[in-house]
Parts: sequence; structure tokens; C-alpha cells
Amino acid sequence: MMKPEDFDFVSRLIKSKSGLVLSEDKTYLLESRLMPIARKRGLKDLGELIGTLRGGDRNLVEEVVDAMTTNESFFFRDTKPFDQFRHVVLPHMIKERAAKRHLRIWCAAASSGQEPYSLAMILDDFKAQLAGWRVEIIGTDISREILAKARAGLYSQFEVQRGLPITLLVKYFQKKEDQWQISADIRSKVQYKEFNLLEDFRPLGQFDVVYCRNVLIYFDQPTKSDVLARVSALMPDDGFLFLGGAETVLGISDKFKPLARQRGIYQLNRPGAPEVDLTALEKVQASGAAAAAGGAAAGGFAFPKPKHMQTGAGTAGTAGSATAPRPASTSTTGTAGIRPSTTGTTGTTGTATQRPLGTTGSTIRPAGTTGSTFSKPSGSTGTGSTTRPGTTGTTGTTGSTYRRPLGTGTSTSGTTPRPTTGTGSTGSSSGTTRPSTTFDRSRFGKPDDKK
Repeated sequence: MMKPEDFDFVSRLIKSKSGLVLSEDKTYLLESRLMPIARKRGLKDLGELIGTLRGGDRNLVEEVVDAMTTNESFFFRDTKPFDQFRHVVLPHMIKERAAKRHLRIWCAAASSGQEPYSLAMILDDFKAQLAGWRVEIIGTDISREILAKARAGLYSQFEVQRGLPITLLVKYFQKKEDQWQISADIRSKVQYKEFNLLEDFRPLGQFDVVYCRNVLIYFDQPTKSDVLARVSALMPDDGFLFLGGAETVLGISDKFKPLARQRGIYQLNRPGAPEVDLTALEKVQASGAAAAAGGAAAGGFAFPKPKHMQTGAGTAGTAGSATAPRPASTSTTGTAGIRPSTTGTTGTTGTATQRPLGTTGSTIRPAGTTGSTFSKPSGSTGTGSTTRPGTTGTTGTTGSTYRRPLGTGTSTSGTTPRPTTGTGSTGSSSGTTRPSTTFDRSRFGKPDDKK
């Protein structure tokens, strides 16, 4: 268990080196990240590791800072910032920089490279419009180890499945043993540098677009304000800043202002900041929202929903829709209570995009002429009820108030035995049921003290 004074020392060290703020409730995180370092160095416990840190071992300090900084990233993360880049930032820059033909992009805290490579793939789509341009993407991170991974451009199956459409995987990646490597052409479009956001930014030069996403959340308020002020000093009047979904400049810095009607993208709060055309982006967002409501992909890079999650369509009888509401129509015989159903003439084939449907007691799942009685509660009486579904016995008899299909047996009125089956006609039971919830006290004698 880490001593309070040791936690204070390590948390101050990490904040001074990386800006990362660790509250006392993160002691468990500190211990879990530092113990592997202690074991690797042959140190017996965290106390010995922290003693070595106090002695000023620079390599160990670097290892500890690397271990504590979060290197979470994936391709086209959150989708929206990349749609904004594609439909707003690039068209604006191509138009306004036609004379300069120069574009510089900075991905701060680039981690293992998915963010800058995502931008490089978008830029590749614009190579005709950007012919003759000098386009630079600079990815920086505090971790030397993670930058080596980014330069190699090698990703596991899990990593390429996180946000990367299959079309781009096929187009830009090659299989290399059990990993995927991004093409040399895309890798050549990104430069990586080891860099600490607490250092002076001026040696990096000017940037037209800055991605500093999911970084500020780890800093305290003064550090956030300082980083934003120094970022703004690197940018021209028409520059764009991207922050993470949980981050904002509001109440932290007056150097930036949100882009109208768009979350996560900011312009410089200067008189020279231009009006930008959002028409193309808003059209994509509107169509994406409509497609998502209909079961298709939302945004420029999202995958479509699996077919079983999409709204079905088909015919029942001659024509019909498979999107009927959840309690359904009744069939000509037996019980209804299907979920959901279509209506049609008995004997015709309906759609198969529904849960159990039918007229008599088969237990198949999708429906046709005779559906299933796989069901939950009932409580209905007689035939043709629209319960969900239970049994139908002699008209006027009461079935169970909660049952599921189980086994076969003979039905009685009143208390339903375990279990029953039937044909669904008047005077018999339909479906298969568990025992009735009606409790028959006549089967048991009174307690001795009640006799």
C-alpha cells in the first residue's frame, strides 16, 4: 500500500513533467501502473521504486511518466471531428489558400498514430485538389515508446476494428503476420516528434489546424488556460482548433470561440476569423441522422447497423409491411398476441422480420402461415384474444397470469396445470404454458394452530 507522502511526491513529479493531475482517489491507478516497472527493475516494492525516483534517476522518471499518460486512441474517433475536417476545414483551406498552397496540421498527444493517419487518409481523397500543395501533418507525444509504434504503423486486429471502415482497411493496409500495417504512402504523410505540452510551442512553427483532443481533461484549470493561449499564438486568423467531446474553451480561455452550431471545433476569437460555409457538413449530418433513424450508418465513416437491427420490409399475402406496432393483429384461429405482426389471409406467407407469430402451437421463431406460441404472460380468456399470448381454453375459463412455453399436457379450466397444449379452438387450450399463478390452497391442510 502506497504511503500518503509517497503518493504526494509521485503525483507532484508527474504533474511537473506532464501536466497530468492525479487526485487521491487515483492511488489504485498509480499502484497498478508502477508495479510492473518495479518488477522489471528488480525492485521489491513501490517504496523502493519511489526511493529510486527521489534519487533523481532520469530514465526511471521517464518510464513512470510514460506509464501514467493514457495512450488511448482509435481511427476516426467520434467520427464528427473528421466529418468537420472533410466538409468544412479542407474546402475552406483549399479555397482560401489557393495562392499559398500550404497546409500544416498538428496532432498534439498523437499517441499510437490513429488520429494523424485518419487525417492522412482523408487528405488522400483530396489529392487531385491538393496537387502541387505542401501538406504537413505533425504528430507529437510525450511517450517515446508510443511514438515508435506510431511510426511503424502496425496495428492489431482489435485496433483496426475500432472505427476503421472495412473499405479503408482494404485500401490502405496490408496484413503482416497477425497485424495490419498502414501503407508506406500514408505513413510518409505524417512526421512524429517527441514533445511535451508543457514546453515552449514556438519551435514547432505555425499550424493552420490543431487537433488537441482528449488532452485538456487531464490538466488543471491554469494549465488548460496556458496550453490554449500558447496554441492560439501558433495559429493564423483563419485557423481551426479541435477539442474532445468532453472539453471546451468556455470559462477557460477567451482565445477561441465555438464554430456556430458545431460542437468540438473552434475558431480564433479574432476580428480576422472568417465566416465558413457549413452547408455541406450540415447536409451530411442531417442525412446521417435520418439514415441512423432508419437503421443505416450515421456520419461519414460509421458502419451500417447489422441487418437484423434494421427496419424490415416485405409482403404479407400480396403486400404488407413488417413494421407493425407491438401488439399485433389477430389471426383466424388460436391466440394472437404476436410481437409484432402483419395481417394477411390465413395460408399466405408473411414476412420473417418479426418475433413469434402464428395461429397454432408451433415453436418456430419467424412466421409464415402457422406461427409460434413462444410467449410471455397471458391472462386472456376464450379464443382470438390479443394477449401476449397464453392459453385459450373453454370460453370463460381463466388462464395463467404469467407463464412461458414448457412441455405438453392436458388443460383444465380454473387452475392451469403444468403444462398444457392445445389447438386453439373453442373448448381447448392453445400454446404451451407453465403452471397457473392461481394458488390452490385446497391441496394443503391448514396449519395446526389454525385448525
